[in-house]
Amino acid sequence: GAKYLYQLRSVPGQQTSTIRLFDRFESLGGKLIGKWHVQTNYHKRNPHQSPASDKVVPDVCLLHFMTDTPDKCYAVTKQGDEDKVLEAGAGFLTIWTLLNSAGPNPLYDQRWGMTVEGRAFELGDFVVRVGSIMIRQHAVRQGVDDRLGRAQIDTFKGAVLEVEYLASVDRTDSLAIANELVEIYCQPDGPTAVLVAPAALRPVQVAVPSKGLGSTMSLHWPLRSKEFTNEHRAQQYVALFHIVMRDVAHS
Repeated sequence: GAKYLYQLRSVPGQQTSTIRLFDRFESLGGKLIGKWHVQTNYHKRNPHQSPASDKVVPDVCLLHFMTDTPDKCYAVTKQGDEDKVLEAGAGFLTIWTLLNSAGPNPLYDQRWGMTVEGRAFELGDFVVRVGSIMIRQHAVRQGVDDRLGRAQIDTFKGAVLEVEYLASVDRTDSLAIANELVEIYCQPDGPTAVLVAPAALRPVQVAVPSKGLGSTMSLHWPLRSKEFTNEHRAQQYVALFHIVMRDVAHS
């Protein structure tokens, strides 16, 4: 079904409690169906690496929906007004790590990671997932090699809600219904829910590696359908990451 992401914000002066958020779904009749875990890692081109051409090499966000689709991962790059999304097997994450850990100057440096972790509930025609947002900064310890001496600093950055409407994959119709559920969930004394989409759903180009065309070539085609896809889901988490990072920069 179509999935929509909402950032949850408590009233000023109060910290968002994920336990309280879980209790709200149980009070609405939600049935706990399991854990929820999504990992988003932001990789920036190593400035010490010279590009192979004059083209600007974009930063990359790697996403892994560890409890929903553990066998797949997504790489998202922003280029102009479009997002390019590559869907690959989860083994791509291992390959990426190996490619960027060989030699003194890796092609990409991982700068930040965002972990969303919580619980998933079944509620009628919906699966709702709610959890906390943790931001991890990869810092360099003085005098120690970057790849071996990274310190990982975790910071709590609020809570997030994902609503999946199982009865439809239409992006327009399902969004209106998801908003109705969120309104019920947040009233009368719940958190404020801020929709990450549809502004996050920029035009998408799906990238598929093509055998026989060379190691740097791939096929691309735009998604024009009203149907919600996993590429759209990945877009929302990248947008959430950038929203949270703006808050980090201003804090």
